[in-house]
Amino acid sequence: MADEPVIETEIHDRINEALAGRRSQRSFVEQLHDGWAATVAGLDDLAAMVAAADRTAQQEGADAEVRKGFGELRTRPGALRKRAGDVGRQVDAAVARVRRETVNIGVIGSTKVGKSTLLRTITNLPDTVVPSTEFQPTTASASSIYHTSGAPRATLLLHTWESFRDEYLAPLHELAKLGPAPRDVDEFRRHRYPAAGSAEAAGAGADDYLRKLDAAHRSLASYERLLLGGERSISVGFAELRPYVAYPRKDDGDPVGVQPYHAVRSVRIEQPFLAGAATRLGLIDLPGAGEAGLDIDRQFLRQVKNEIDLLLMVKRAVPTSAAYLAEDSYTRTLADSARGGVPLVDYYKVVVNHDRVTDTAGKFFEKTFQSVRETQDERGIEVLGADVTDRGEVLGRLLNPLLRHLAARLAEMDRAVVGEALRGAAEVAGEISAYATAALKRARELEMLLPDQEDEFRTLAEKLRNNLAVDLAGLVQRYDAETASGTADGSLTEAIGTAVGEARAWVRDGLGYGDRAAWLEEVRGQFVHGELETKQDEYYRAKTEITTIFGRIDPSLDEAVQRLWDEVAGTLRARLTAEVVPQGPNALAELLATAESRRARILAGALTSLCDLKEDYGSVVLRVTQPIIRGIHWDQRPAPAADPPSWTPPPRKAAPPVQQAKPGGWVIRPDGSRVRSQGSVVPVAPAGNGPIESLYDELCAVVDRVITALETALKDEARLMTRTLAAAADRFFNTAIRTNRNERDYENLCRPFMRTIWPDHFTGGAARLTADLSRLAEQARRTGELTTAVTGLSTGLRTGH
Repeated sequence: MADEPVIETEIHDRINEALAGRRSQRSFVEQLHDGWAATVAGLDDLAAMVAAADRTAQQEGADAEVRKGFGELRTRPGALRKRAGDVGRQVDAAVARVRRETVNIGVIGSTKVGKSTLLRTITNLPDTVVPSTEFQPTTASASSIYHTSGAPRATLLLHTWESFRDEYLAPLHELAKLGPAPRDVDEFRRHRYPAAGSAEAAGAGADDYLRKLDAAHRSLASYERLLLGGERSISVGFAELRPYVAYPRKDDGDPVGVQPYHAVRSVRIEQPFLAGAATRLGLIDLPGAGEAGLDIDRQFLRQVKNEIDLLLMVKRAVPTSAAYLAEDSYTRTLADSARGGVPLVDYYKVVVNHDRVTDTAGKFFEKTFQSVRETQDERGIEVLGADVTDRGEVLGRLLNPLLRHLAARLAEMDRAVVGEALRGAAEVAGEISAYATAALKRARELEMLLPDQEDEFRTLAEKLRNNLAVDLAGLVQRYDAETASGTADGSLTEAIGTAVGEARAWVRDGLGYGDRAAWLEEVRGQFVHGELETKQDEYYRAKTEITTIFGRIDPSLDEAVQRLWDEVAGTLRARLTAEVVPQGPNALAELLATAESRRARILAGALTSLCDLKEDYGSVVLRVTQPIIRGIHWDQRPAPAADPPSWTPPPRKAAPPVQQAKPGGWVIRPDGSRVRSQGSVVPVAPAGNGPIESLYDELCAVVDRVITALETALKDEARLMTRTLAAAADRFFNTAIRTNRNERDYENLCRPFMRTIWPDHFTGGAARLTADLSRLAEQARRTGELTTAVTGLSTGLRTGH
């Protein structure tokens, strides 16, 4: 055989460039995904509130005009939700595409056309991994095969019971007209299926599906543990892979009752490909039209949309399929519905397999190739031809043209998918916005038809504001009383005491070495080597330790602020109910979001200031402790503390003023210098009074004075914290209660919750409907705002931003 052709380096480079461009679109597509999800959630919430208001109107015997007012609003979400589902699948496909780091070719075809052979030729895989047979379908699970330069491996993604039931059993039940699939494994085990061809079967059309259900039922014991196990993926060696990806073959002695492929959702195989094909290539093995009951339209359309960049149909040139058949048209229709904005000529290709074993003269190949090309030419679809068993032909006549095409068109195909998803999302978002506008308008119209309870509501809202004034004033007065008495904040006081105790203990324990003797032993050698350097190191070590100890005070500020927040939230919750002011440490932040959405701007401003208290107050460590701790410096002395130090040097033992040194030995003078003895009497520094001992005493005294200064300053800070909390409570009270015309804030905030806050006043039919309509109007406004997250992206794309 001639030398195998190779894929040009230029093709690989251009594909890699296109994949890099694909990554650059991820941020935009993620924004689209999140905005779309929020929009659909808003539609669902709005539809639920329309239904609730409609039920209230019917149950409470509202006027006929009111009861009729929900007609179109009630029915319209169904069609919108269906369209939203289609758009959501397109958005999901765009997300999957920009996240994909490979260029994937999906390979599809009827049974016995050479699809598995083609995959084996490209991937060098054995038939235990990509099985085929001349007589029956073999592919039981969809496989994704990726080129790797590393070790080959196979990973199985397993079904849960729920996904197996919904994706495998349920379609077969529907097609066999058997009703709902079993709810759980035990029910499936007990289920009795009619035999294919029996009187109980729903006609001959159900037989293929019944045979599959019977096989799944009889072999349950071989895969049940995989469905119910905790692991959702497992690795399997190539030699053991076949039962997970293929149907059993009686001729090969396969046990019919062992069919673990039922539990396999998909297979990922990594394998070095054919030389020259090893770009960032993935091959997706798609079950063909011969797979009875797999229902490609529903089960595999999503996989085709989300996982492949190009769909390749394999057709075999033999007498039985020489003409363009209905299944070929079916596959092209599948491609057309899955291309997601990509032109069909870019997305879909056909390869005719020249089977030289049965068609030595090439007569059937020429006939089939001509028939297929004439039909595909109607849509401009490229038709290729190759013997799928021939490595050279596969690379030169098939992969080379396909990869060249992808290198040239992949970037534009990616943009087409993203653009199509955005256009669809923007269009349906516009329709959802129009629906929300109509719902808001209708809710306000219906409110006008109800008995007027507005005066009562406004009176109650004003009374609630006045009651909150009394409650919050009491809270402010308590904090003011603590300030007047000089009470220090409890959380900060406790943290200060702990820090002071730890710091003094560190000094007493030999500056962290256990005792004085241990410190001297540890530091002496370094000190003899370099006195100044040792002094600097020890001062820095002490400064670092004291900084660390007192740095633990800052969290106590969070506790003090959180306590005020909790007290304010509890005061508000007592009047507004937990529905408006939820439980938990983030209660005020959640109330702030509600106030902003309800246009309670004055209250929102008061809550914003209160929620920013931690940031406004700042860090005690930076503001108070650090300036004092800077006094721990080797050439800087802090001012003496007003109080006597808590640390005093230990008593020193008396020592003779002179010592006799041996000739040639080292002696230390009183000033700390060292000299060689010549055998005479030399004045020597008394034991315990040398420079290193002096350094220890000095450092302990300096650190002790700093600790005392920190304790004094921080106690003042604890009292200041009480004053600050009192001031914050007072500021919130004045803004939230005493600001002019703030009663409108409480009306806006409470209107959707009137039934919860005042159940005795608003539990009647008209009152319930009024509350429901108020909630409906609020959700309609909010849903309309959510749609702008999608339509804004569309505007940005059109303007090039």
